[in-house]
Amino acid sequence: MPEDSPDEEVLLQMVAKGSKKAFETLYNRYYISIFYFTKRFVADQKAAEDITTETFLKLWERLSHFVSLEGIRAFLHTTAKNACLNHLRNETRQSTHQRELAYLLNQPGAEDAEEHQIRARVYQYIYAEIEKLPAQIKRVFKMAYIEGLSNQEIADRLKINNQSVRNHKARALRHLRMALWDKDLYEIMLVFLAFSLRP
Repeated sequence: MPEDSPDEEVLLQMVAKGSKKAFETLYNRYYISIFYFTKRFVADQKAAEDITTETFLKLWERLSHFVSLEGIRAFLHTTAKNACLNHLRNETRQSTHQRELAYLLNQPGAEDAEEHQIRARVYQYIYAEIEKLPAQIKRVFKMAYIEGLSNQEIADRLKINNQSVRNHKARALRHLRMALWDKDLYEIMLVFLAFSLRP
């Protein structure tokens, strides 16, 4: 959803009243960026989804307290960050990578909230383009680059052949390259995809 729709002043008036419509607008606008912000620190997709959902529930409980969209964005990022830390602390078998992330999140030198928000907005734009892909191509793309499935695993799940999977991935990347090239975001997308792939 575009950043200026509905009008910011109108949206904030709705927020002040604790409007369900305002909450839905904020949810649709920021869910993707908060989810992928969370997924950077919590590898398990289900856990990342749960944390994101809980973050928005906390926003709903406090909705009428906010007076600016910047305040709402900061709240979402801070709440998600703290939930990630709690998740990492509560895991009985943390990996070394997770412990390092938990440490970095608490350091004064870590990326500040403004940088996180800028990066999240870039990712949000990229994912808006992904959502425009035809249904089957989008499904293959997400299974490959978000869920980290192999070509054969995707083929087995969707009951298509391996070559079709490769063709769908190529078409998706071609579409995204054309959509993002003029906005100097294509290289950022390639870096993003590299970090999205599971080891």
